[in-house]
Amino acid sequence: MAYSKVFCLLFVLILMAPLAQSQDRTDIHGLSRARFEATKISSGNKDGSLGDAAVGSSRYDMLRYDLDLRIDPSATSLVGSVKMKFTSLVPALQSFVFDLDTQLGIDRIIYHDSELTFNQMVGDSVVVHLPAPVAMDTVDSLVVEYSGQPREPSLGRGLMYRTYSLGDYVAPNVANMSEPAYAKYWWPCKDRPGDKAFTAVSITVPDTLVAVSNGTLEGEEISEAGWKTYHWREAYPMPTYLVSVAISNYLLISSECSTSLGSDVPLRHWVIPPDYDNALVDFEPMCQMMDFCERRFGPYPFLGEKYGHAEFFWSGAMEHTTVTSIGHGSLLGDGSRDWLIVHELGHQWFGNSLTPQIWADIWLNEGFATYSEALWREDQLGSDAYLAYLNFDRNDAVWAIQGPVYDPVPVFPGRVIYDKGSWILHMLRQRLGDGDFFTLLEEWTGGGNRPGGNVTTQEFIDLSESVSGQELNNFFWPYLETTQLPRIVFEYQISEGNAGPDTRLEVSLRQTQSRIFDNIFPIVVTTEAGEETFTLHLSGRTATATVELLSAVELVVLDPDPSVLWTPSSSSGVSEGLILAYPNPSLVNYIYLRYRMTATAPVAVRILDARGREVASRDLGVVSPDVGFNEYVWDLRDNNGAKVAAGVYWATMEIGGSRSVTKITVIH
Repeated sequence: MAYSKVFCLLFVLILMAPLAQSQDRTDIHGLSRARFEATKISSGNKDGSLGDAAVGSSRYDMLRYDLDLRIDPSATSLVGSVKMKFTSLVPALQSFVFDLDTQLGIDRIIYHDSELTFNQMVGDSVVVHLPAPVAMDTVDSLVVEYSGQPREPSLGRGLMYRTYSLGDYVAPNVANMSEPAYAKYWWPCKDRPGDKAFTAVSITVPDTLVAVSNGTLEGEEISEAGWKTYHWREAYPMPTYLVSVAISNYLLISSECSTSLGSDVPLRHWVIPPDYDNALVDFEPMCQMMDFCERRFGPYPFLGEKYGHAEFFWSGAMEHTTVTSIGHGSLLGDGSRDWLIVHELGHQWFGNSLTPQIWADIWLNEGFATYSEALWREDQLGSDAYLAYLNFDRNDAVWAIQGPVYDPVPVFPGRVIYDKGSWILHMLRQRLGDGDFFTLLEEWTGGGNRPGGNVTTQEFIDLSESVSGQELNNFFWPYLETTQLPRIVFEYQISEGNAGPDTRLEVSLRQTQSRIFDNIFPIVVTTEAGEETFTLHLSGRTATATVELLSAVELVVLDPDPSVLWTPSSSSGVSEGLILAYPNPSLVNYIYLRYRMTATAPVAVRILDARGREVASRDLGVVSPDVGFNEYVWDLRDNNGAKVAAGVYWATMEIGGSRSVTKITVIH
């Protein structure tokens, strides 16, 4: 969603009922793509988590939005107007259709100084009846005036009215979370990622507060007694889900960043007073991170504008263009959320500058941003830390449950688009080599024919093929479209070779799953003379190779690092270990940890915080498998019986010596 993420990331809020109810869920998380496509055309079936927009809004191209908002935190109300400038994409545009939640009432729609009639539909679509058809390629505009109390369609989505209460400190906070299609719950728009537009936002708030938005602050003024207006303008086109409003009694942290590539980027962070000192520590490496991202991905995409953060009351962060919204719980003052900060910074390239044409391609946002975290670890701590970071994020069983990386339903099904998406990029890097891979990233972010900066998965695959000279469709699509992983039978035989006894190695690979994957596997051979590595290309059902070595073979290992997502054929990949944590994030006093077992075995659970410190541990003793799955309920208490703080944790489970891991988020 930024997932927002269970972690940061952009997370889907899965509020599951207790176990008895959860086993027959009929909610959107079980909705197939085919069923979604069949039902979303009905005006009454729209859902922001599915990313669907008003039917008919594809008949014009949005050029510009001018938002003028008056927001009263104490009344949780909004009065606004939005000027929409557009171009007709059809020979005769007779009806102008846009998105707006019915909770917000339209006061009037003005078109060429006249008021127009309109229908505000049950499914949040508004149809405006134009007095005369607008010809193709003709530029036109209208103004929507509206008001009301914006609702949150689900907790933590839409425009959120909150109150900070930290000891003696009490202050309002208003901020939005609009990804994938929740912008319509607080302003009228064409809520599609594939139609980016220039945007200006004027925000009038009580004069004790500060209002922050995208781009550049062009001015501020006392608009009337007790009220102040802030005028922000974004000079680059962006989609509706990235338009941001953040309001509180912020303090500003300012610095200037000059990178090794010669970019000058103003760094601006708006935080509440109690978190000021923590924020100074957590944002201290911001310029170093900017320099790192520029070296890997090219110049900051929004040159001439700021980059920074605005604090809000939320569990993770959201990568709004030029001003990431960062959750209060992520400013800890110890630098431990550097992964979150660099993730959202990476989004400025992947998601904000390059935006998916449709939500099916959301992994191009989240996979790249998550991979930015691993690259940052590599930059700071080396290749071992990079591999450890990737391996810690690998959870084949959870990925299989959450569905495919490409075209997920809902748009944010869980961690799979983040972590498996990141792994696909890791595999691509191993296959292409660093030279071609980082050339690919620079060309992806800096070139190409991308009107408006919208991209597709196939476009990325095509560029990967162009840079590498390899055919890669059969590498990408099985990982993207299915929940399978290659199930590999690895066999080898050592015999007398040209150099003497045990110097000839015959190797065979066979994949046994239904979909054929195209991978290049490294095979590491240890001989009396040292270690050698060769590769075997498995693009069909089987592949074999014979290798002559100069010394006797002592050990043969397939893909030890690893560089490919695969599983031994004898393993189901989901037969044993943690498979689900719910509710996640937890807004209640418990989290269920669901797991599978293949045989009676000792089971132990450990809960670690974001820095890897043990918070809680439970020895469950010897446990027998239940039908379907087993469950353990953690009461969110530490080893001393105290409630744990809100934040991100890691649940690890040992089953007979086999370890599995999943991320969980606690919200109070």
